[in-house]
Amino acid sequence: MNYTTITINSETIGLKFGMASFRYLENKFVEGKSFSNEQINEIGIAHIIYSGYYNNCLIKDVEPKYSFEYFIDWLETNLKNPEILEEITRIISFWSSNDFIKNHINENEPKKKASRGKK
Repeated sequence: MNYTTITINSETIGLKFGMASFRYLENKFVEGKSFSNEQINEIGIAHIIYSGYYNNCLIKDVEPKYSFEYFIDWLETNLKNPEILEEITRIISFWSSNDFIKNHINENEPKKKASRGKK
């Protein structure tokens, strides 16, 4: 299942990672903005959380209550809070174990050529 929740400002928010969240992230993950040297930063983390929230709203056919800015403000306010950092680590781990993400990573890895042994 690709559904989890996160508590932000005492409210439990559903996150559903699927095709819509994946498409959203395709245009948001930019070197120097969302990550640097293959290391995700706070903007990238906020995009991941927002993508799950946005996809969950689409699936439930409800208008999103919060904007991306809401998630980045919450994240920046809590960057030194160990409980929040633990929760963020859990969400990123959950997201990265998503089948869509795994398949995309596998598709973008260079194909290894079969080597032929010398006779």
